[in-house]
Amino acid sequence: MRNGNQDGAPRSRAVGFTVPAELDQLTMAHALAETILLIEGFALDEVTDLLLALDEVVTALVLAAVPGSHLECVFTGRDGVLGARASTLARTPSAIDENAFGWHVAATLTDALATEYSEYDPARDGYPTTIEFGWIRRAHRPALPE
Repeated sequence: MRNGNQDGAPRSRAVGFTVPAELDQLTMAHALAETILLIEGFALDEVTDLLLALDEVVTALVLAAVPGSHLECVFTGRDGVLGARASTLARTPSAIDENAFGWHVAATLTDALATEYSEYDPARDGYPTTIEFGWIRRAHRPALPE
């Protein structure tokens, strides 16, 4: 018996992690993201490109982060489309240099890339900053035999 909300429409699923926003945690963020992407069924060449983009995004956020803050990464996927969101608390407004080489690398490897800045948060002493990117699979791999 099907629940009325389960009409057969494809569902997206969000998976994420939080690590300290510190340079020595970049390897951990990379490894966690790689695991998520592989489990979600992305091919190795797709994972390589997505990880390179994510590495650039995460590095930019960590360099801008308030000491002691955290980096949160969330991936949402459905039907060959991946959405990624990475956020932290930045020391300054507009902290991400969108003219930097790393930003251009991330923009080249993704189909959408944007930064969102929120107003200063006095309780947390920083500016909530989020970078989102999206990627669309160009060709679906053949379905595995059942």
